Amino acid sequence: MNSPMPTSDSRTGSDSDSKSSTDSAASPDRKRRRLLTVGVVGLAIGGLWLLVGRNLATQYVRLREEARAAEDNVPIGYLGLNPRRSYNDRAAVFLSKKDGRTTLFAAKRSGEPDDVYDVTEASIDLAALEGGFGRDSIPGIDYPIIEPPKGDRGKKLRARQEVFGLAFAGGPRVYPRDLLEKIEMVNDRDGDSSVLILYDRGRAKVFAFHRDVDGSPISFGSTGYSRSKQPVLYDRKTRSLWAFEADDFLCVAGPLKGQSLKPIQQVAATTWGDWLDRHPATTVVVGNDRAKPIPNE
Repeated sequence: MNSPMPTSDSRTGSDSDSKSSTDSAASPDRKRRRLLTVGVVGLAIGGLWLLVGRNLATQYVRLREEARAAEDNVPIGYLGLNPRRSYNDRAAVFLSKKDGRTTLFAAKRSGEPDDVYDVTEASIDLAALEGGFGRDSIPGIDYPIIEPPKGDRGKKLRARQEVFGLAFAGGPRVYPRDLLEKIEMVNDRDGDSSVLILYDRGRAKVFAFHRDVDGSPISFGSTGYSRSKQPVLYDRKTRSLWAFEADDFLCVAGPLKGQSLKPIQQVAATTWGDWLDRHPATTVVVGNDRAKPIPNE
């Protein structure tokens, strides 16, 4: 018996099975290629966004810093803090020894010998002093100008601005850091109490002391000298010199040598916004009344 000839349907079925088998074998390769393509595209897009995002973040930070810098450069308008240039004629020699006494240049005097401090018995290394621009050349504050937060200068203070605050018995008071950086000290008052606010440039800290000695108030001025960026002051009553020893402020040369000022309290270092939130009735020191003369004692 003759075998039947294959029909066209049987050939088509065989070809179809072969193609299906080939497609099935190729399908995983196509999937892998598609996944690889998607992955590469995804990485490219992610890298692009990362690059763009970093650039945008950098630009945002820079613009924010520029805006803050512009805001910070707006002058508050502190009053009476410019240096007294008439004192800035430095001496050729600061330390002198004569007849067993040692003197330190204090200030120039027109038509007369230089004014000096007697430092024969000084307890500090005078050779380590810096500056020497003359007495009161750095303008301390003798007659504080005080305003409320909504005063002409108080309202210009920025919330993030650094300030130093004290809770006085007569009410809270604050001293802006950028004001204190221009000077060294403030002869202030808390009611009937005489207070010395002292800025230590070397440690960027503020200290507060009672400025009564032997029961009497005395005022302080700048000698024009510093020691390790810390101020060296003189008292106007005896012309004695005063300097820091750690956190104490004591007399290091002159009639009051060995005496020290009594600290008042810890000074709060904070921001204007934080201080104002906690002390809405605060006052702020914004300058010095230079129309009044430098005190004699």
